[in-house]
Amino acid sequence: MARRGTPGVSLSPGRRIALSQPASLGYNGRTMKIGFLGTGTMGAPMANNLRKSGHTVTVWNRTASRSEPLVKKGAKGAATPCEAATSQDLVFLCLSDEKAVDAVLDGPGGALAGLGKGAVLVDVSTAGVRSAKSVEERVRSRGAFFVAAPLLGSRTAAEKAQLTIVAGGPAEAREKARPALRAISARVIELDNARDAALMKLVVNSVGGAMMAAYAEGLALGASGGLDVAKVVETLQASSFHSPFFLMKGEQILARDWTPRFAIALAEKDQRLAQEAASDQGAKVPVSAAVRSLFGDAIAAGHGSNDMCAVADLYFGWAGLPKK
Repeated sequence: MARRGTPGVSLSPGRRIALSQPASLGYNGRTMKIGFLGTGTMGAPMANNLRKSGHTVTVWNRTASRSEPLVKKGAKGAATPCEAATSQDLVFLCLSDEKAVDAVLDGPGGALAGLGKGAVLVDVSTAGVRSAKSVEERVRSRGAFFVAAPLLGSRTAAEKAQLTIVAGGPAEAREKARPALRAISARVIELDNARDAALMKLVVNSVGGAMMAAYAEGLALGASGGLDVAKVVETLQASSFHSPFFLMKGEQILARDWTPRFAIALAEKDQRLAQEAASDQGAKVPVSAAVRSLFGDAIAAGHGSNDMCAVADLYFGWAGLPKK
């Protein structure tokens, strides 16, 4: 096993996994000018970590007040996406979905208009494969480069710069973006193109959604038969199917803590994007379809803004179990 800071781990001839390196200040040893668009739950801590790493960061958010804390800490504020993207080495997007990405890029005062030749647009949003292909074409028409760099991790991981990032794009663009990506993450997995990075994120979230749905269903199955939910959580953790994810979500469910770490509405969106990718690729994803339907039921029940583990509350209600 390679130690942190080594170039990578060989899997087979010609294949390597890129690991994180000690953070450096910038591209070719200099600090960079970075525009950061979208300073919400995940974006704000990432933008702040870039600022703390010595980069000059200009921030924009649709709701301007959400960028004010960063401006008070030393970031520059921008009135429009175009302003935030103008004269920058890198421009980050951290947005909710593909529609938000399009609105920020192409709307009035959009970021594409400010993107200079040789700049790199880095999209850390989960916007899907179709979006990655479309954005790459539009960015290329500006003489700029595109890197899809979706995130794996929570807000806490973002605050601690412990995210995992799957970064896909041209080699020269990844090289330019790499110091900034390392400043906000513990590990960067690099792929050769943006489409592959976008697809990889959908694979991960498709599996995660299925895990959450099955776990909540199992807890409700046990509870409806009179088993103590805490004992079910404990027993599953003692089994061959144990998982840090199950333990974390089990603790939230036991506490009826639906505080969003990853909202159900976003989880449903990711299943939709996975289904779209599957359709385009000729694959079948019946489990993803079932999970998306379940998340849709949870949204209809008022859980859209709650954490994805709140699907357990839906299952418990279906089983006629009392709310605690």
